[in-house]
Amino acid sequence: MGNAVGAKARREEEIAFLAMEQVLGVNISLADAGAGDKMPDGSWTYPDSRGRKGIVEVTSPPAKRLLAEWARAKREGRPQTESGSIPTRLNQLAQVCAETLATQWACQNFEKLLAQSADERHLFLFARQYRDGSYFYRLSDSYEGGTGEDVDDLVLPHGISDVWFRGRASRDVSDPLGVTQLRLARFQATSGWHRYTVRIEERQLPVPNPSIADDRVPAGWRLPKDRTHTVED
Repeated sequence: MGNAVGAKARREEEIAFLAMEQVLGVNISLADAGAGDKMPDGSWTYPDSRGRKGIVEVTSPPAKRLLAEWARAKREGRPQTESGSIPTRLNQLAQVCAETLATQWACQNFEKLLAQSADERHLFLFARQYRDGSYFYRLSDSYEGGTGEDVDDLVLPHGISDVWFRGRASRDVSDPLGVTQLRLARFQATSGWHRYTVRIEERQLPVPNPSIADDRVPAGWRLPKDRTHTVED
């Protein structure tokens, strides 16, 4: 796919791309540069797979009111907070996922993926709100030393191969600009649930959304990957 010169991945996209690259062993190119909302966010070709192609859309459940409140808090010098509680719904994580994936918002993302020619179509979800984050964290939990939850398989639309859920991220408090460990849950239509832990360097990431957070590093310190051209694997 052709991409506009100078286009760059958003921070959330880059986190998803780096995580998927580590898991899948591929190089992901920015697929939607210059194409607005018509194209998915990323594309790749698997090495040594006779041109097998994958595409991904990176998105989050709608949270416009929360983002607007965070922007106001930044302008007014207040801490960005989110309060409230959610139902625990133990052993119902699959039902929670199914309800999310049945919303109009999710269906529109599936339609975008299905409109493109590809061998694999992935939807990568990250959470902006605590409500979604809590469920995503539990999906990707390794349950070390604890009792795990039963998570049933999902039923994905025909042609959608994978849905990813970004889980909890943790970093060294003594080096906040170092490595972040990120947990992921992935449901694959052909083989069910998988969980991974990946490592991402802060220096690999674009700046945070300036309306939400200030960047704490000098100009030129960040070195995100150039994804404007198709990479031959």
